[in-house]
Amino acid sequence: EAYWAGQGLFSFIQLFVISNGANTRYYSNGTTGIEFAFPWADVANKHINEIVDFADAFLNHQHLTDMLTQYMVMLETSKSLMVLRPYQIYAVQKIIAHVQNSEQNGYIWHTTGSGKTVTSFKVAQLLAAAPKVKNVLFIVDRVDLVDQTLENFKDFAYIQFKNRIKKVNGRELKRELSHKGASQILLISVQGLTKAVKNGLKNTDRNVIIMDEAHRSANGESVQLIKSAFQKTTWFGFTGTPNFYSDEINDVQTTRDISTHDIFGKRLHTYTIKDAIGDGNVLGF
Repeated sequence: EAYWAGQGLFSFIQLFVISNGANTRYYSNGTTGIEFAFPWADVANKHINEIVDFADAFLNHQHLTDMLTQYMVMLETSKSLMVLRPYQIYAVQKIIAHVQNSEQNGYIWHTTGSGKTVTSFKVAQLLAAAPKVKNVLFIVDRVDLVDQTLENFKDFAYIQFKNRIKKVNGRELKRELSHKGASQILLISVQGLTKAVKNGLKNTDRNVIIMDEAHRSANGESVQLIKSAFQKTTWFGFTGTPNFYSDEINDVQTTRDISTHDIFGKRLHTYTIKDAIGDGNVLGF
């Protein structure tokens, strides 16, 4: 019990690995239940259980360094450590690489209940530290979700980063976009951003827009208005239920409606409800 909770001699260790040879799991210090000890997986969400295969994929120097410095979150309210799951890490890596190597948009299909809030925070945090990015705009589809997201993001952020996460309205957004200091994470509703654009807001900096619940948020006139006003901004969508009216991966093309692919482009990572049920992250039907 003391070992599992990371107490006593083990209290200075952030990340643990436990294995019987055939099954291997990793978990963060303070974990108190098996449901938060995760198997490692490849980018297609296939588990890597054997200790030798796990060691090759997980216990190399670069990966361990990245896990400890980039893919752990300190929860401020509970003062506890949380480590990201494999599919969350792959989503973060895909977006960061996309920003570094391309100016194209993209989207993440991660099923409802899989922890998209944590994933999107970690993406926003790392992008705000990227030299190419001026600011990160996090867009939600309802005004009440701005406060909820702000509370979650500030709980995930280390103390020095909290003041760089801001809830803004259209007028405040214009001021913050011209801010000369460090990059910020600016939270606003799609309705507020659309209104600001209609009132004349334009920006030519290299920003990144992250759109939550993209299947609801990104549609109709709003997207075209915002894209016209933020022409150098890269867009990434998070959704648990993409619109597949057309999709390059499945080779589907219709004229029925605007799809997630039409708006955001390439799908960067997939974690479906089938994957989540198999992992025990959501309940089966």
